[in-house]
Amino acid sequence: MNRTSVWRGAFWLSIGSFVSKLIGAVYRIFLPRVLGDYGVGLFQMAYPLYAILLAVSVNGIPTALAKQTAEKLSRGDGDGAERLGSWAQVMLGVVGMLLAAAMELSAPWIARSLFGEPASTWAIRALAPALAFVALEASFRGYFQGHQDMEPTAISQILEQVARVMVMFPLAYHFLPYGIDKAAAGATLGAPIGAMMGMVFLGWQRVRSGGGWNLSGRIPLGDLWRLVMVALPMSFSGLLFPMMLMADSVFVPGRLRLTGLSLEQATARFGQLSGEAMPLINLTMVVGAALAVSLVPAVARAIVAGDHDQANQKVDSAIHMVWLLGLPMSAGLMVLARPLTQLLYGESGSAGALQVLALGSAVLAIQQVMGSSLQAAGHGWVPVKNLIFGAGVKFLLTWWLTALPAWGIRGAAMGTVGAALTTAYLNWRDWIRIVGPGTQPFKSLLWPLVGTVVMAMGLRLWLTGPVWLPSFWHVVLAVPVGVVVYAAVMLLSGEMATVSKALKER
Repeated sequence: MNRTSVWRGAFWLSIGSFVSKLIGAVYRIFLPRVLGDYGVGLFQMAYPLYAILLAVSVNGIPTALAKQTAEKLSRGDGDGAERLGSWAQVMLGVVGMLLAAAMELSAPWIARSLFGEPASTWAIRALAPALAFVALEASFRGYFQGHQDMEPTAISQILEQVARVMVMFPLAYHFLPYGIDKAAAGATLGAPIGAMMGMVFLGWQRVRSGGGWNLSGRIPLGDLWRLVMVALPMSFSGLLFPMMLMADSVFVPGRLRLTGLSLEQATARFGQLSGEAMPLINLTMVVGAALAVSLVPAVARAIVAGDHDQANQKVDSAIHMVWLLGLPMSAGLMVLARPLTQLLYGESGSAGALQVLALGSAVLAIQQVMGSSLQAAGHGWVPVKNLIFGAGVKFLLTWWLTALPAWGIRGAAMGTVGAALTTAYLNWRDWIRIVGPGTQPFKSLLWPLVGTVVMAMGLRLWLTGPVWLPSFWHVVLAVPVGVVVYAAVMLLSGEMATVSKALKER
């Protein structure tokens, strides 16, 4: 596998994202024990707004900058690539600082008017500075990805999370005597400090690699304008999902109150969904997200060359990897939801929402792969349109089901699953319409599905099995038991040999 391989890039991004999320799971696991469900709800309320502002300012920029940087390098214009990267960093730095200031100053109004929870003011203010640091991080990552170098991005993700976890717990404990809202804000301060550390590392890597800042001469306004135009549909795609989360934080607690819960209880239930169930689901999304990023240049090259069969083949291989790795992780979370949440969080209130979300986690990954492939094919607005349809489905399901006592917070989780199914199907349908038939997402599903069913049965037997083991070891050892059972089925079916061959060929 050479340095520019899709699979090498996906490997590094998968490793970085997985380790980053694994480290992030540490604070997701222990934070409820420090802040309680109400404090986690306050902590989580600030993040959807933060994600929306990031989507407006920087989402799509790394991919667009990588594309333009690679084009300039392929033409031998290394100086132009350096100038574009340098001015992009200046532009994003200014935008990030302006947004950070706006979020900081408007925090009381946002907490009171949007969230209906004035106690979230301090958490919003604590998170605001991260906007400036993350904007600069995005410009550095786009620069390195344009040079087909994914390692700095992966390492910066890990470093960011390590710094975040090291800071947030001491600050949460420090501010706890001053009130739960101050403690939630102390924990939130880990985000800007982590982002600052990631930004510093990426800047150091750029200097170390010999890439200097080139701000001489005229500002490349044409290149910057094209950068914005290419990033625009990607930014809208990235914007819609946090907007759905933002909508959840605004109206889900209110819909939950219709089931007879108090405001504090409804906020706690929202914290169980967004702060406990979603982080575990995000671990299953690592491979899909990495493949989505790495597929863009490979699919774009195949489309430009007019080789639609090759484009379909690459997308098929990516979907195969999602089925192979995503299905068993989803099933494992469904089977282990109750004992796992009890072990991690000290209670299992988020188990129902986790089981529902796990139903659609593999489909969420395929939605990402198909959306990125459409963007690579030059149809960036098509996934945006499909996400809007998916958002409509999510809103309707969430609004209806969350207010039903039989569903509660699981209704909001079902809305997310419905949105994933809708968007993934529409993306696949449009891919066939634009690129032509050839991609068959269910062609490679059979053996991963068989292995997943056998693994789930094995986990059920294990959980009801050796009663002499303490419950802690029952849950901890269930993971390697599931891995061994699933791997055995894949080896016996010849599936692992097929994947190994595909990786060597690509």
